[in-house]
Amino acid sequence: MAEQNDKLQFQCPSCGGQMQYSPEAGKLKCLYCEAEQAIPHIEGAIVENDYDEWVERETRAPFFTKGAQTAPVAEKTDDFGSGETTNVLEVTCNQCGATTTFDPHVQAQRCPFCDTPLENNEAHLSQFWEPNYVVPFHFSQRGCSEVFKKWMKGKWFAPSAARQTEISNNRFKGTYLPYWTYDAQMSAYYTGERGEDYTERDSEGNSHTETRWYSVSGSVASFFDDVLVPAVESIDRKILNEVKDWKIEDYKTYNPAYFAGFVTQIYTLDFIKGFEYAQSFIEEKTRQLVKDDIGGDHQNITTLDITLDDKKFKLLVLPFWIASYRYKEKIYQVVVNGMTGKVYGKSPVSALKVILFILFIIAIIWAIIYLPDLLGE
Repeated sequence: MAEQNDKLQFQCPSCGGQMQYSPEAGKLKCLYCEAEQAIPHIEGAIVENDYDEWVERETRAPFFTKGAQTAPVAEKTDDFGSGETTNVLEVTCNQCGATTTFDPHVQAQRCPFCDTPLENNEAHLSQFWEPNYVVPFHFSQRGCSEVFKKWMKGKWFAPSAARQTEISNNRFKGTYLPYWTYDAQMSAYYTGERGEDYTERDSEGNSHTETRWYSVSGSVASFFDDVLVPAVESIDRKILNEVKDWKIEDYKTYNPAYFAGFVTQIYTLDFIKGFEYAQSFIEEKTRQLVKDDIGGDHQNITTLDITLDDKKFKLLVLPFWIASYRYKEKIYQVVVNGMTGKVYGKSPVSALKVILFILFIIAIIWAIIYLPDLLGE
């Protein structure tokens, strides 16, 4: 972000009108004369921040863990992101609790997460860290309604009436969501058992399977790169965790021009808490690596000692078109990946359709097992 929120307003060099970032053009575009202006991109390798160093800094002078929206900063630091903090106008939704940036040039806007009206007089100036990188919008708002309609029609277990739900393009709010990304070199030592199946026949000639168990021990290692952790709680984490189709080559060095015309949610999850989610992900993947290393038909892990070295992190903002819809007094969130146009979200489920599907599967299994005998009679 810029030092003041009004600096997010970019003036057209041709007519003096307001410019916004255009996903179609990949440039700033004037709302009045449609003049375009390129956004300079700084080439270079992606720079990570040392996790242990920043944990130690946070211990000395808490900022993230106190709440970035309200904590004052006595002096500048020089390594995180661009090394700058940002003063922005933000507003917290009274309905869903989401905190987003607020355009000071409008009297009111709507919450991108629950569509609740937000008033200018409810906004306040706050301070937080600038992100390291941004993935700009590539998919435009005008395509959101159509991709949502196709996604909804593919929800076979949704009630028929719900599958006809439509959301107009202008109800999708372009929002940048903050993510922490983590890198770590994992090494793990384990003990356990490998089970190998074999077949035996009893005295009557019937075969059955037994398992021989062998004690095993060993080690595995792997480098985990860009483990993404959403730094917000306003959207169901299960939904955001499904959105994985990001391309590292689309990361751009932070430039406030990409934010013109969009809102940004302020991070509410600090980088230390976020690392706990990353650790859980790494542990789950490590357990699978250990099982693959043990081999055999079955695996038991008795002890597992995981070490993470060279831990790095950065703050990244990713583009989403966010909307919600109501079905039978319940609100369902849906997001469109602002880079690919793929839809993610939740939909209502018809209990009747689920029951009929289960009965259909039971009927097929019954037919496979018993129908040949009945026909043979």
